[in-house]
Amino acid sequence: MHPDQWNRQVEACLAQVKLQHRPAFEELYRLTNGRLYALTLKIIPDRELAADALQESYAKIWRNADSYRSDLGGAWAWICQLTRNTAIDWIRRSERRPESSDDPLIGQLIGDDSGLWQQHHDLSRCLRKIREEPRTAIVSAYLYGLTHAELSERLQTPLGTLKSWIRRGLKELHQCLET
Repeated sequence: MHPDQWNRQVEACLAQVKLQHRPAFEELYRLTNGRLYALTLKIIPDRELAADALQESYAKIWRNADSYRSDLGGAWAWICQLTRNTAIDWIRRSERRPESSDDPLIGQLIGDDSGLWQQHHDLSRCLRKIREEPRTAIVSAYLYGLTHAELSERLQTPLGTLKSWIRRGLKELHQCLET
């Protein structure tokens, strides 16, 4: 496809996405996901984290499409900037994330041997090895019995990202407990 034609398609899709037209959003995704994933990978070299950041970017595109103004630049430039900013935000969050959650129950759970699961030292040790986001999601689901949708809302994270965190975190936890 000729670049001008591709740009026109992206522009047309984004115009429809502004109106919350799902088929146009699906087409926009089909047209742009490979390029945006490559852009995200340049900023976040971890493939899984880059995929999570890209998923968040698409959620932002859907929610913020009405703020796009064609008189200020092309649709592709706007989408790239939004995606770039999202990836940079992911890097910044990971650089400043604390060792444990603000939730005191989660802190006790992953804390030292005087925590809630004192008899399960291996579990606490393995939980401490998992990144904060998946750890918080897994422990919150266990402690509070929250559904994925409730956790997504509570943690202000797209549902697909949350599910990825939980899946990856449980895999890491399982591997750690087996060693």
